[in-house]
Amino acid sequence: MSPIFLSLKRAKKLGQAVLLVSVLGGGQAWASTVAVTDHVSTFGTLEAFNGGVLSDATYDQQTGQGADDFVGDGTNGYYGFYLKGGKIDGVDSLIFRFRLNELTLQQGTPKFSGNIRIGVDGDGDGDVDLYFGISTGQGQTPVIVFQNPTGTATNANTSPSTSSLGTSYGTIATDASNYSYIQANDGSSYATNKPDQPNPDAFLTFAVSFSTFKTYLEAQLAGKTITLDSYLRFVAFSSTQGNAVNQDVYGLGPLSNSTNAGTRFDQGGGFTNFYNGSGGVIPEASTALQAGAFMMVGLGIATRRRHWLTRRAGA
Repeated sequence: MSPIFLSLKRAKKLGQAVLLVSVLGGGQAWASTVAVTDHVSTFGTLEAFNGGVLSDATYDQQTGQGADDFVGDGTNGYYGFYLKGGKIDGVDSLIFRFRLNELTLQQGTPKFSGNIRIGVDGDGDGDVDLYFGISTGQGQTPVIVFQNPTGTATNANTSPSTSSLGTSYGTIATDASNYSYIQANDGSSYATNKPDQPNPDAFLTFAVSFSTFKTYLEAQLAGKTITLDSYLRFVAFSSTQGNAVNQDVYGLGPLSNSTNAGTRFDQGGGFTNFYNGSGGVIPEASTALQAGAFMMVGLGIATRRRHWLTRRAGA
């Protein structure tokens, strides 16, 4: 059975240091076989940083293309940002899936022609450490790319308006094993710029091997080791080109609003909660004392495996 990606709650807020502990961590390799074509019911949904539904129910794509507009709010089970782990062709892999507001057809065949990126915070400090996702060009076959964050102190990769993506590297060709773009197979039909005329939505799904993801993320984290027990959080966005955040951020309102564009990813601006790949959950923020008790128990039990992540909230 595939591991369930369990969410991590904030143990403390308002500038205090945060200790996050996996009380059921394991680090085992995934055993089950998965595929990018698996039904959406087999995926885990990614929730917001505060533990609620990560929602993007309205048509809010900056430049007008419904095919690049994220949608999903949990109504009738129609979430929009999914993740699962397992083996593809015997290799431990991460699979990401997005619900998009409009299916693009070319000569009657579904074909995505935009750019989708995921930013990952690998050390809990509030900025994006690595970008990766699907990139296309005019009539080109989609590829999976990885990009470093770039910029100065004013382009700190902490919000849409301060994000800057470097030149793509580590390009991976897509095929039926690591990429899928189809009409959403659960019946969802959000509306685009014609509110009374809902249209079929699309599922864009892609997979990366965990070892590749680990290699590129660790290269940005100066000595930090990433394992299946590492707690990570993600932000997803679409863009007209591969070097900026300029269309739609999943879970954030229209980027034409300067307040939205400047909202930090870790303060309601699109970051998911913290997830790891092998289970384990921290107590709710309101039970910080209980979290402390878990930590003390963990120090005394050598046979249990633990994963710790220290970060500064709001940094």
